Amino acid sequence: MTDVLLRERISFEELVPGAESTLGNTQKTPTHRFYRRACFLFLRSGEGVLAGRLSGTQSIVMTVRRSAAVAAITTTQTTKWQIRDKTTDIVYNIKAVEPNREKPRQLIDFLCVSTS
Repeated sequence: MTDVLLRERISFEELVPGAESTLGNTQKTPTHRFYRRACFLFLRSGEGVLAGRLSGTQSIVMTVRRSAAVAAITTTQTTKWQIRDKTTDIVYNIKAVEPNREKPRQLIDFLCVSTS
């Protein structure tokens, strides 16, 4: 079994409903909840055309040590949370949450996609 080196520092941010905009939509404000160390596994990049311009996204698997706070984030709650890389300040949307295949009792994997 290989050891996972948790070298990266990430911030879990909960998207809290804020004030309503002029069009009646509620704005979601990212609110920092806790920091964790993580291991990044970068997947193939994707490019899509959005409104006539090319936009690139980066898919990544972030492996985090299991704790009560981390385990509370489930796949059904992924729209309520986002992860921020504290080194590069890139924000990632969470797409899926599952136990790590090698160490399911110790680690949790987050499949994420960069927002820009």
